Amino acid sequence: MMFKVLPTSFFFLAACAVALMPAQADVLLSSASVERVVLMEYEDGSTETEYVPADAVEPGQELAYVVSFRNEGAEEEDSVVMTIPVPEDMIYVDDSVIADNAAVDFSIDGGKSFAPRDDLVIEDGDNVRMASADEITHVRWTFARVTPGEEGMLAFHAILN
Repeated sequence: MMFKVLPTSFFFLAACAVALMPAQADVLLSSASVERVVLMEYEDGSTETEYVPADAVEPGQELAYVVSFRNEGAEEEDSVVMTIPVPEDMIYVDDSVIADNAAVDFSIDGGKSFAPRDDLVIEDGDNVRMASADEITHVRWTFARVTPGEEGMLAFHAILN
């Protein structure tokens, strides 16, 4: 059903299948989904974020790109890097990354270079400014080690243009 959501969902899933592979491709299994982000408000005034199937979305709606993974191998995997592109018709939502004990870096140049969010700057002649959320093109998670049987999840939110 998620394939009806966005044409870039195909790209997202294909990119995840490639980007999540460590040195031994048969060890780390992953699944990816695109879900709609819904803020639930309760009578007592509390709120909670829920994720629902993204069967249909409209511009301006917030989506979560979610990848679950598991090391099915008998060996530890060191320095596992997982990179997900932000689809072209989406704008990354600041502070939305779920990291699951990973270092998180971002790219503003199509995935050529990465840096922590606070270090992303745009140099325009004499002017230097912080990169805005709409300039982020990729999110990268780096795990020092993924042990046998270890499971995890990583995600980020983005707004549909």
